[in-house]
Amino acid sequence: MKKFSFNITAFFALNIFSILLVLSWTYGATREYWDLLDRWIFELTNPLLNESGSAWSWFWAVLSIRIADLIPLFVILWFFYAKDAVFADKDRLAGLIGFGLLGIVMLFARELLDFYIESVNLNRASPTALIADAIRLSSIYPDFGLKDVSGDSFPGDHAAVLFTWLGYCLFFARNKWSWWIVFFVVLFSMPRLAAGAHWMSDILVGGSSTALTALAFGLYTPLLNTPQKILNKIANRILKK
Repeated sequence: MKKFSFNITAFFALNIFSILLVLSWTYGATREYWDLLDRWIFELTNPLLNESGSAWSWFWAVLSIRIADLIPLFVILWFFYAKDAVFADKDRLAGLIGFGLLGIVMLFARELLDFYIESVNLNRASPTALIADAIRLSSIYPDFGLKDVSGDSFPGDHAAVLFTWLGYCLFFARNKWSWWIVFFVVLFSMPRLAAGAHWMSDILVGGSSTALTALAFGLYTPLLNTPQKILNKIANRILKK
C-alpha cells in the first residue's frame, strides 16, 4: 500500500487552490459571480420540483430523507470491500482506517473554514429559507421528514466528505472503477442542492476547499502514517481473535 509522504508541490498546490476558492467566494468583486451562479442554478432546478408525485421530485425527496445519508456511506464502504476496486485484499483494512483518519483531518479543515466564515460574517441560510416563493419538497412530501432547509448552509458537508473520498480513491487507484466513484460523488452531492438546502457554491467552494485542504495534509504529508500503522495492527489483532 502506498505510504503518505511529503510532496511539496502537491501540498502547496492543493492548499493554494483551496485558499483561492474561498477568497473568490468571500471577496466582493468575485463573490458576485458566485451569487449569480447560485441564483441561476436555483432558478433552473427549483421549478422542476413543482409537480407533486413526479418521478423527479420523488427521487430527490427520497434522497433528501435523513436516513438516506446511509446510502452513500454503504457505497463508500462497498468500494473498500470490493476486490481491487481501490485496494488489494491485503490493504483493504489499512485503506479503510486511512480514510477514517483522513475524515478527522477533514473535520478540522471544515471547522477552520467555518470559523473563518463566521469571523468575516458571511454565514447564510439556504435558498429555501431566503427566497419566499421557493418550492419545498417538505411541503410536497410532508410525511417524509426530509431536509430541504438550513439556517447555515455553507460549507456543504456531504460534498466535503464525498470529494475527500474521491481524492483518496484516486490517490491509490485509477482504473475502471474510478468513473463509478466519480458518478456516485456527483449523484450524492446533488440531493441537498436539488432540494434547495444548499446553494451551488456551498458545494463547489465549501465542499471542494474543505476536501482539498484535508487531502493536502492527509495524503501529501506523513501525518497519518503512524496512527494508521498503529490502528491497523490493533484491528488485525482483534479480527484474528
